[in-house]
Amino acid sequence: MIENLPRFPGAIWLTLLLGLGLNNMPLPPEWAYWRPDFLVLSLIHWALAMRQNVNLFMAFFMGLLADTISYSLLGQHALGYVLVTYFAVRLSLRMSAEAFLQQFALTFIVVGIFMLINLWIRGVTGNMGAGLLYWMPLLSSLLVWPIYHGILGYFYVPRKMV
Repeated sequence: MIENLPRFPGAIWLTLLLGLGLNNMPLPPEWAYWRPDFLVLSLIHWALAMRQNVNLFMAFFMGLLADTISYSLLGQHALGYVLVTYFAVRLSLRMSAEAFLQQFALTFIVVGIFMLINLWIRGVTGNMGAGLLYWMPLLSSLLVWPIYHGILGYFYVPRKMV
C-alpha cells in the first residue's frame, strides 16, 4: 500500500494559499472569464492525494478568506469549498488515484457543483453573471487540471507501507 506524506510541514496550507493567490491575480477583462478557480483545483488535488489530511475546516477557512479578499458575500465561497471538499473526498474513495479519465470526470463534476452553488447564491442575491461566459472557468479548469495536478505533486512524497 502506498501512503502519501507531505514533503514538508505546511505543504497543504502553502498550496491552498498559492491557489488563493492565483485566484486573485489581476487579469485583463477578456481573460478574466477564463480564469479557473485554483483553490478548488487544490482542494480536489489534496482530496485525491491525501484525503486523510484534508478536512472541511480547511476548506471553510479558505472559503472565508476568499470571501474577504474578493469582497463577495461572506460564506459564499466557504459553502462552495466545503461541498467541493466533501464531494471530492467521497468520490475519490470510489476511484483509483492514478486513473486520468476518472480524475477528469471528478474534476468536471466537482467544479460544476461549485459553479452551480455560486450561480445559485449570485441569483438569490441579484448578481447575475454574464450568461454562457460564466461557464468558461469550468472548461479552463479541465484544461489546466493535468498541469496543476502535476505541479502540486511536488508537495508530497509517496511512501510504501509494509
